[in-house]
Amino acid sequence: MENRIIFREMLSEIKAASDVHGGQITKEEIREILSGMPLMEEHFALIYEYLAGQNIRVTEEREDSTQKVAAGTDGESGGLGAYLHRLLELAEESFEDEHALLGRVMRGDEAAKARLIESYLPLIGEAAGNFESEEVLLEDLIQEGNLGLLEALDSLGQFDSPAACSAHILNSINEAMAQVVMDSREKREADGNIVSRVNHLNEAVKNLERDLEHKVTAEELSAYLEMPLQEIRDILRMSGDQIELDGEK
Repeated sequence: MENRIIFREMLSEIKAASDVHGGQITKEEIREILSGMPLMEEHFALIYEYLAGQNIRVTEEREDSTQKVAAGTDGESGGLGAYLHRLLELAEESFEDEHALLGRVMRGDEAAKARLIESYLPLIGEAAGNFESEEVLLEDLIQEGNLGLLEALDSLGQFDSPAACSAHILNSINEAMAQVVMDSREKREADGNIVSRVNHLNEAVKNLERDLEHKVTAEELSAYLEMPLQEIRDILRMSGDQIELDGEK
């Protein structure tokens, strides 16, 4: 989980670096940013495809302005739609029986591993559509699914059959997407709970000040609400400058 968070932050760093140069970044720059991650060539191929889906041009060397214009003239060549279309092309180009590929991967065949990654990318795009919600963008779901795929491929050694490997890969992809949706949903619920608690405290402050006819203290509010003083102060910190009490900063 920690590696996934770090990798996600590195992808954000790659996007920021590409923005500085008009939406392009070199493979060398990508490798430098990701130098701390245990990635192989097939991982980088997957990353290049993902960045292309984000309309980021991955080049061997820095393009000049003329090349940038030429690369950006086709409105259909960038974005998520083009990324998914390219994934379907990759699946057709690299078609091979999945279990045969998995068997070769289990024997340490790196070429088979790269082909297997390509064959799973369209499935990730399709699966992301099943998890799409208001909480998470489709692009983010695809990114999480890609990370789940890479993690699964790095742990196939614990299984003794292609069928078990296939189930593990699919489970890892789906779990990665489900987790990011759950995390986003929990954060939204937590944010909503904070807003509710702040509003409740604010209303209590107004009522108590009206009754006592002076600016109230945290101690008075604690007694009025029968709420622990520390909880009062915790809510005050969450409210920012929205609630002011006598003697509290």
